[in-house]
Amino acid sequence: MLFQYLKNKLKSDLVKVISLTAITNLIKIGINLITTKVIAVLVGPNGVALLGQFTNLLTTLTTTSTGGISNGVIKYVSQYEQDEKQYYGYVNVSLSITLVFSILTSFFLIILSKQICISLFGDVTYLSIIYITAFTIILYAINSLLLSIINGKKLYNKFILINLLSSITGFVFTLILVYFFKTYGALLALATYQSVVIIITIYIIRKNKILSFNNTALSFSKEKWRKLLGFSLMALVALIWPLANILIRSTLITHVSTDSAGIWEGMNKVSVLISAITGTAISTYFLPRFSEIGENKILRHEIVSGLKVIVVVTFTILTCLYLFRITIINILFTSEFISMKNLFLYQLSGDFFWVVKMLLTVILVAKAMTKKYIILEIVFGLMYIAISILLIYHGFGMESVPIAHLIYNLLYFITMLYVFRKLLFSNEEII
Repeated sequence: MLFQYLKNKLKSDLVKVISLTAITNLIKIGINLITTKVIAVLVGPNGVALLGQFTNLLTTLTTTSTGGISNGVIKYVSQYEQDEKQYYGYVNVSLSITLVFSILTSFFLIILSKQICISLFGDVTYLSIIYITAFTIILYAINSLLLSIINGKKLYNKFILINLLSSITGFVFTLILVYFFKTYGALLALATYQSVVIIITIYIIRKNKILSFNNTALSFSKEKWRKLLGFSLMALVALIWPLANILIRSTLITHVSTDSAGIWEGMNKVSVLISAITGTAISTYFLPRFSEIGENKILRHEIVSGLKVIVVVTFTILTCLYLFRITIINILFTSEFISMKNLFLYQLSGDFFWVVKMLLTVILVAKAMTKKYIILEIVFGLMYIAISILLIYHGFGMESVPIAHLIYNLLYFITMLYVFRKLLFSNEEII
């Protein structure tokens, strides 16, 4: 019985997605090992902290430039994949929304460039990076839309391939530019490489006939705009996380030290491995899967089966990261980052609960439970900020943020169990 169960699990789409994601990320990890080491050696903790600030800005711009509709595109593409009229209806409206929001984002980025630069970096030394980002953000937004369409069609191998090629492109850009221009080069690489990937994405789409560009056009269907912009509210609320990190990092710099902020950012780069493998697998597989399920019994089975796989994979990865934390620090960083070893237990424990609660929050997105999603994100985002800053002020130093990370994710997970108690623990219909 056990052998048959494992055999069936190994054949499931979820395991295939996790396997593809894991293989891809092993390659990406190798790339990041070199990239992170080069950046740590050439720019030190201070440069790493600045890169963290800019990365959070890019995360924010990714949402505003796409209108925050990526999850909505995945949902409706998956739902209407077999209905060509509805399918292209949502694709065309998505394109219209993306163009409108990306142009507006570019405009405001130029207008507010000086203020943004000073807020992020403390002066206008890197003002040109903000201008370059403003001109490349439109291409990045369109590429993000195309990736959402591929994900919605459940073409996991193509989706993961493009992300892998994106990482390789970023690696080449970063290695060359950091070597010649140090911190400025690292920022320039972040600002430009993502936009270049659109060439690769369009090539793969045309070669595999994933989308007919002859059937695409701007569309302003009120009904479809309204439905997709409902997901914008969710995405805009999610901006609380990168903005929270910017605020917390600034607090660390002011009340502890710039190096401490850089070391915490280094811990985030280790932690991102979890989101890269299990987090990406969850969003790639479960969002379109949950969107197409209309029966509680099937949804409940999919959630329970997914949790079993996700928990085992996540726990295994986290255990390995903790056991080899000193080796990881020595490989990825320099001796200046050795105090990072004190952050691993809190950060990785928080990562575990982040993964399992993410599987449940995907249901909120897939079923367009906008109000609940917004309330939860705001409440726990503010909780994360408040706990982090409170602990920093009370002298916990750079350990403050990983501790806050653990507390809020644990409470968020418990809350999600309560929200979906009827779905998980009874036969009552909620869909």
